[in-house]
Amino acid sequence: MEKICFFIAVAVLSLNCYALNSTTDEEALLAFKTRITSDPYNSILVHNWSTNTSICNWIGVSCSRSWQRVIALNISGFGFTGTIAPHLGNLTFLGSLDISSNNFTGIIPPELSNLRRLEEINLGFNSFIGEVPSWFGTLPELQQILLNNNNFSGSIPPSLFNNSKLQTLQMDFNFINGNIPQEIGNLSALEILDLRSNQLTGSIPFGIFNMSSLKELDLAINSLSGRLPENTCDSIPKLTLLHLSMNLLHGQIPSNIYKCRYLQDLSLSYNHFNGSIPSAIGSLTMLRRLFLGINNFEGGIPREIGNLSRLEILSVQGGSLTGPIPSFVFNISSLKSIDFSNNSLSGSLPVDIHHKLPELEQLYLQSNQLTGLTLSNILDCKRLSVISLSDNKLTGGLPAKVGNLTGLKYLFLDNNILTGELPDELGNLNLEQVNVHNNRLFGTIPISMFNISTMKMMRLSANQFSGHLPSTIGLSLPNLEGLYLGNNRLTGVIPSSITNATILTILSMGPNFLTGAVPNFASIGNFSISFQVFRAFGCRIKGAIPNEIGNLSNLADLYLDNNQLTGFIPRTLGNLKRLQRIYLEHNKLDGYIPAELCHLSNLGDLYVSNNTLYGSIPTCLGELKSFRRLYLDSNKLESTVPLNLWNLKDLLELNLSSNRLRGSLPSEIKNLKIVNKLDLSQNQLSGDIPISVGGMQSLVSVSFAHNKFQGSIPESLGSMRSLESLDLSYNNFSGLIPKSLETLNYLQYFDVSHNRLEGEIPVGGHFANFTAQSFLQNYALCSET
Repeated sequence: MEKICFFIAVAVLSLNCYALNSTTDEEALLAFKTRITSDPYNSILVHNWSTNTSICNWIGVSCSRSWQRVIALNISGFGFTGTIAPHLGNLTFLGSLDISSNNFTGIIPPELSNLRRLEEINLGFNSFIGEVPSWFGTLPELQQILLNNNNFSGSIPPSLFNNSKLQTLQMDFNFINGNIPQEIGNLSALEILDLRSNQLTGSIPFGIFNMSSLKELDLAINSLSGRLPENTCDSIPKLTLLHLSMNLLHGQIPSNIYKCRYLQDLSLSYNHFNGSIPSAIGSLTMLRRLFLGINNFEGGIPREIGNLSRLEILSVQGGSLTGPIPSFVFNISSLKSIDFSNNSLSGSLPVDIHHKLPELEQLYLQSNQLTGLTLSNILDCKRLSVISLSDNKLTGGLPAKVGNLTGLKYLFLDNNILTGELPDELGNLNLEQVNVHNNRLFGTIPISMFNISTMKMMRLSANQFSGHLPSTIGLSLPNLEGLYLGNNRLTGVIPSSITNATILTILSMGPNFLTGAVPNFASIGNFSISFQVFRAFGCRIKGAIPNEIGNLSNLADLYLDNNQLTGFIPRTLGNLKRLQRIYLEHNKLDGYIPAELCHLSNLGDLYVSNNTLYGSIPTCLGELKSFRRLYLDSNKLESTVPLNLWNLKDLLELNLSSNRLRGSLPSEIKNLKIVNKLDLSQNQLSGDIPISVGGMQSLVSVSFAHNKFQGSIPESLGSMRSLESLDLSYNNFSGLIPKSLETLNYLQYFDVSHNRLEGEIPVGGHFANFTAQSFLQNYALCSET
């Protein structure tokens, strides 16, 4: 009887413990729920995780069969926003925690160190901050740590490497800095180590190359330095992936690389490796991807590379490869991508390249010296999706059979010597980008090209294309982001239908032989959201700039210079808060400079030269601290120069010449500390040149010519150490030419003619190079010679 009572008591106690522990798990999860501030799919906050149902039925929760305790929590990809409640540390039976691919922020609560049964933790693709928790090293069962794609910072804690069972450590795409601790060599069970894209420095610990279980090692995109050990592959025979690209590594590639015989991915590009590419790489028969570009290798590609019968990607760009493309490359029939760009290769490709490389999808040969290459052979490779042959010396035309490459998405042929017309067959393709800039192509642009709905960027500039643009342009280009048609011989108007390309960012039309007016942007729809750059300079456009241009709310660059525009500068330009550059020079614009331009707090360049603008310079322009270049020259402006204009301390170039400006120069002119070009010529300015002008140390060119300045030429001009051009002609300067000017070591142009100067002309420095023209029509200048 006593035994029966005992067992009943134990059973009751167990049930109470179960209820208590189950309640603890529920409270922990509900506390976690309260920290979720956004649940875009209503996965938890509305329809689930309620006390009305067992926690074992909650979304993302898995329980043990025997004790009904939470053993796994997986809410990956739910789109949650919030922070992690420390109460999760009470889920003491938890073996797997996956909260990846959400928007969690904050630090990882130290209470999670209580999860002694935890085997897997995945916090990747969130926005966690702080240092990598050192207590990870105290969790005895931990096998996988995934912290990738967060904002972790600080150094890697050495205690992390106390986990003898750890198999996967991924901390890529964070801001972790410092050295990789030597203790990492203690992880004898580690199979995957990914520290890619951090801020790590120092050398790679040799212990890494003794981890015999290692299969994947990715340390790319850091600042690691030093050499690879000679025995790199002696103790890591299982390695399938080795990514060390974009570091500061130097020395030679270890000759025992062949011992990593299971390697499938080898990426060593963007380092400082030197010596020759070891022929032993040709023994890596499992290799599929090989990246060796941007190093300091000597010699060429070893012939043994031709033995890699499984190789799919071969990239040796930006090196010192010369001569013809190695013939053995064309024996690797498995190749899908070849990148030999930015070398000095010459010659051509095999006529039967399509037979030798039947799988070829990507061909990158840009920036070489290829001459004899004809496009016809390449276009027989039916699987091509990328053809990049820019910056070579290719001749001939683009054959119509390019239309047979149904998978072609990117066609880059710019900066060659191609001739002929573009084939209509291009319109049959699903191209995303085409670039034939700077060739000798002619004829009309095929209308079919403006019907490629997948097109994102079309660059046809700097050729000899002629004819009108179709009136329907833009109607069939829903994905177009950039259209470059400048420097051709196009005629007609810019069709207003271009505004139907609703995500267009850049429209570059100049120069051409266009006529008509600036497109009316009255009905622009969503066009205004994306449009940032409008270049229509040198297009012979007439008429007024429409007020509706002020609807282009994201416009940053406006180039309408060298046209025949008339009327006023629209005040609506002041609505374009993102505008950085305005180029309206060489037109027939009149009226005032609108004060509304002063609303453009990001404006860096304003060019309105060579128009017929009148009135005063708006005082408020001096409040635009963003100014870098201000050109108001060759107009009919008549006022004093606003005093605050001299306080634009970041101004680089100022040209107010050929106006009717009056008044004197204040001492505040010295505030233009970094200006390098200053032209105030051909105005009605008077008074003395302030001595403070010598403080403008960055000046390269200055002209005060054709004004009414008087007094002495300041000695302080000799302090302008960078000065190359100084023009003081046609004024009323008197006295001597300062000898301090002899110290201007870069002075190439000097003119003080038509003044009232007297005394001896300096002979030192560059003065011996100046002719009499520089000194004509003065009172009493004389020379020793």
